[in-house]
Amino acid sequence: MRSVWCPLNTSLYNTGGTSIRHRELEDDDQPHGAATRSGSVGQVGGYETRACVSCRTRVSVLIYESMDRPGGIPSIVLREMALARSRKDTVFVVCRGSTPLSDVPATIRLDFHDSPKRWLDRIVSQVAGETRKLDIVAFSPEAAPVGFLLQGLAMANPVFESASLSLTVLHPRDLMRETESRHVHLLNRFLAHAIGLQNLVFMNEQCRATHSTFLGLDLSANSIVPAPIDERVPRWKCSSNSGRLRIVSVGRIVKFKAYNFAFPSILAKLVAEGRDVTCDIFGYGREEPRLAELVRVHGVSDRLRFHGAIALNQFDEIVSEYDLFVGMGTAALQAAQLGVPTILALVDDEHGAHGFIDSAPFGNLGEQDKSADRHDLKKLIEWYLGASTEERKQLSLAGIRYANRYVVDDYVERLTKESVPRKGVSRQVASLYCRFYLWMTKDNWLRRCVQVAKRVQKKVYPK
Repeated sequence: MRSVWCPLNTSLYNTGGTSIRHRELEDDDQPHGAATRSGSVGQVGGYETRACVSCRTRVSVLIYESMDRPGGIPSIVLREMALARSRKDTVFVVCRGSTPLSDVPATIRLDFHDSPKRWLDRIVSQVAGETRKLDIVAFSPEAAPVGFLLQGLAMANPVFESASLSLTVLHPRDLMRETESRHVHLLNRFLAHAIGLQNLVFMNEQCRATHSTFLGLDLSANSIVPAPIDERVPRWKCSSNSGRLRIVSVGRIVKFKAYNFAFPSILAKLVAEGRDVTCDIFGYGREEPRLAELVRVHGVSDRLRFHGAIALNQFDEIVSEYDLFVGMGTAALQAAQLGVPTILALVDDEHGAHGFIDSAPFGNLGEQDKSADRHDLKKLIEWYLGASTEERKQLSLAGIRYANRYVVDDYVERLTKESVPRKGVSRQVASLYCRFYLWMTKDNWLRRCVQVAKRVQKKVYPK
C-alpha cells in the first residue's frame, strides 16, 4: 500500500460492511503523476495538494471561449485554475466576457475577444521580476490560433525563458464536428499543421485514431493525456433491490450522446415488465425537443424528467442520491468517484455501452472501441435491478478505484511537456494563417459574398 493524492478526510467509506480507505489503494490503482512531491502544501476543495517548488516559475494560460456554458471542458478548466491558485502558481483563463465572475475572477480573466498582445501585457504586469515558463493550453480548435499568436509574442519577450503550446483534443471529432460545415473542417486541417502536429495532445487512443484518419497522417507518436478529475470523498449509500430504481444522467442533450434517446423506450419496456424505474436527466441541448417527443410517444412523462443544467458545486450532492448513473465523459468519472454504480455509454450508439465503468479501457470515456466489448444498455439495467446488495457494493468500490486513476495534479505540465514551438520563417507563415483563420471565424466580406452567391443560386436553380 502507498499514499496517493487524496482528501485530508481519511474516514472510511461505509458501504454497510464493506469499506475502503482512500489513502490506501493497491499499486495498480496508483494515479499517474500522484507521487508525493517536495514543496508547499495547498488545498483544493478540501483536498491536499503538494506543489513542486520549480512550478512556482510557471505561468499557465488556459484558453476556452465557452466558459459561460456548463459542461465537461469548463469543469476541467475550472479544476486546473483552482489547483494552480491553491499552489500559488500564476494562472490566467481566456474566455468570454459573459463568464460569471464567481467562476473566473476578474484578476485572472482575459477576454477572448481582446488581442493576444493585450493578454501578454496583462500577464507580464503580474509576473514581472523573474523569468518564467509559459504553458498555453487550447481546449478547442478555435482557441488554438490565438494561443499560437500569444506563444509567438511570449517567445520574443525576455520575461519568458520558454513558451509551450498544446491543443488538447477531447473528442473523437474535435477538428471535424458534424455540426460544422466542410470549410471549417478544411480550416482546422490546415490549423493543425500551422500550430505544429506534434502539439496536438489526445485524450485517448480513439481520439488519436480518428484524427490520424482525418489528417491522413500517422500520429502514433503524439502524446495521450487522459482528462483529469479531482479527488472526491465517496458518499453514496447502497439501497436494497426491492424498491424503486432511480437512474440519473448528467450531460448535454446532443446527438452523439445517443443513450439519452434510448431512455424513453427502455423505461417503457421495463415498466411494462412490472419494474419500478425512473430516470432524471440533468442537461440541456439542441436535441431536447426530439427527446421530449420520444417521452410523449412512449408515454413515460411520469418516469423521465428533465431538470436543466446542473451547477458544478451541486453535482456531488444531487448525483449521490441516486441508485445508478448512466452517461459518459467526466460526469461518469465523477459519479463513479462518489460511489454511484456507473454505466459508461457509447458515443453515437443509443443502446450500446462499455458496461460498468471499471470495465472500460483506461482513458476511454465513451468512445467506441472495436477492441472492447459492447453491451446492451437495457440488459445492464436489468442486471442491476436483480443484483444483490453485496453485488451493488462491489460495483461501487470497483468504480471508485477505477475513477481515482484519473486524479492527477500535473495535467497542464503533461499537456505541454512535448511541445515544440515553430521558429523562423515557418512561424511567420503559420502566424499569417492563424490570423486568416480568426478572420474567417468573424463576419467579413468573403463570407458575405458566399452568402449572396448562395441566395442567387437558389433563385436561379430552385429545387
